[in-house]
Amino acid sequence: MCGIVGIFNFDGAPVSTQSLLDATTIQRHRGPDDEGYLLANTLNGLCVPAGGEETCPELNLPNIGQLRDQKFNLGFGFRRLSIQDLSPAGHQPMSSPDGRFWIVFNGEIYNYLELRSELSRCGHLFHTGSDTEVILAAYREWGLSCLQRFNGMWAFVIWDSCTNHLFCARDRFGEKPFHYVHTPGKLFAFASEIKALWACGVVTRTLHKETVARYECYEELETGDQTFYDGILRLPQAHYLVVKPDGSIQRQRYWDIDPRVQEDGKSDAWHSEQFRELFFDSVKMRLRSDVPVGSSLSGGLDSSTVVSVMDQLLPPGAVQKTFSARFDDPAKDEGRWIQHITETTRVEPHFVWPKGKTFFTELERVFWHQDEPFGSTSIYAQWCVMRLSKERGVTVLLDGQGADEMLAGYHHYFNVVADDLLTTMNFPAYLKWKKTYENLHGSSLVGTLGVGGLIKQRVPKAVKKPLKAILGMGTPPAVKPFLPTYPDEFRNVSALRKFLWWQTTRRGLVELLRYADRNSMAHSREVRLPFLDHLLVESVFRVPDRLLLRDGWTKWILREAFRGTVPEAISQRVDKLGYEPPQQSWLKGRSWKDIMLSQLLGSLNHDYHSTTS
Repeated sequence: MCGIVGIFNFDGAPVSTQSLLDATTIQRHRGPDDEGYLLANTLNGLCVPAGGEETCPELNLPNIGQLRDQKFNLGFGFRRLSIQDLSPAGHQPMSSPDGRFWIVFNGEIYNYLELRSELSRCGHLFHTGSDTEVILAAYREWGLSCLQRFNGMWAFVIWDSCTNHLFCARDRFGEKPFHYVHTPGKLFAFASEIKALWACGVVTRTLHKETVARYECYEELETGDQTFYDGILRLPQAHYLVVKPDGSIQRQRYWDIDPRVQEDGKSDAWHSEQFRELFFDSVKMRLRSDVPVGSSLSGGLDSSTVVSVMDQLLPPGAVQKTFSARFDDPAKDEGRWIQHITETTRVEPHFVWPKGKTFFTELERVFWHQDEPFGSTSIYAQWCVMRLSKERGVTVLLDGQGADEMLAGYHHYFNVVADDLLTTMNFPAYLKWKKTYENLHGSSLVGTLGVGGLIKQRVPKAVKKPLKAILGMGTPPAVKPFLPTYPDEFRNVSALRKFLWWQTTRRGLVELLRYADRNSMAHSREVRLPFLDHLLVESVFRVPDRLLLRDGWTKWILREAFRGTVPEAISQRVDKLGYEPPQQSWLKGRSWKDIMLSQLLGSLNHDYHSTTS
């Protein structure tokens, strides 16, 4: 994991070395082990790698401060968190052997060993043990299509010093961040975090009014490629960007899931075994590291599966460190579930107890790292877990995030199916679906679309609009761009599968990944997510719906695939908590109200708010 930043002035204007230094330094938490710079003049071909105060002395690089008087219109900055090849050989920015290509890279390519072997057979020579060098060789060999071969998480930029093109890319699910500013004909700047772009001086700190209004009116946190700030965009997940020296850019999606493809002719047992094998492969690959690896453990099915599989893959005598959040409120505490795992695996458990009183004292720091709003105190619980892992000296954590979105782990997915059955007037199937859910959970299941869904499906088009107006229905125009939309070719795909596709590849998951990246990087930790191996995800989207939601159970295939591996008490859990603090009790106190009102009224932007109301 690392922090990257860069500026390319198309018009030849010099890059401020001080601004580049400031933008790199403000991301030091993402990479405290090393720093590096590249300065180039794309007009005359001059290219100078440089270091800073924390650059390894044996690299013998000039300090960036010594270059302030030279004219460079392109600059890269890099902060390193050493994970693979801890030697100075892994320093970035890194060049190809002939010096043509330069890269800054944040993330991990888990299958770098396999790719390295394949590229060696193609004639490429390697001089480090890092995955960064493998990306450069892969790009030289396969061009843009190299992205199809990577198994991992990434945000990187490659500069071609011959064509002066920038090739920017982000991983399939958006595990690693990539923000950018583009002024056509003038400049392109990028960074891991928004605050670094402000430090570059290429954009002002101005709120994006539409995004803020959507958030305040509808609590909309998922904003697509538009951030909460004017002029700052994010490269969407599974996209690359080519920046040309004339100032133009080309953005393209390079990967997607096709939910129309199903392997319905296979048995349930075959699908379960396939899932198990792919998940073991995913965990095994994500254990590759030159620094200590542990796991975050909530007591839920997903993280418990990760810990249980890690336990089987670790060598004899190895002990896995787990990190968990506990709460004083018994209704929110997962301690008894965590104990089922700690008693059946070789783990050394570590616990942190987040408190409401410490939440506010640290809130400003959490906000600073997150850059954009978040909607739950669970973000703080995750923050505390990451800090605990740092205190215990574990740099890499495997985590269960991503399973809920692709395996239908949330209970509202039952409503998606119920709505579909209601709107297609399949009442017998709806009543059966409702009964099996209620028998298992003891709570009522109703379709959430109700009358609106029936109108959408069954009322003639000519009368839909007036009927909805009479009933007070309709979607606010500001929200429409962020509601699920599906290609026409998905019309025969089930409602459940379409919604899972949307949640996994378009909205939902990417927001959670943002929180995880900022929380982990705030403490210089790396989070790896075995459920987001793209081979596993593609396989899941080929299984029949009956292996996802079944007889009232969520994530049926996961429970079945790891029967006997995960303790039965965990695999048969019907409730779902995760890192869910006792938020209501935290926020009830009078002192909280006074503090929050004081803070809010003191910081209101009067373009958006009235203090009198």
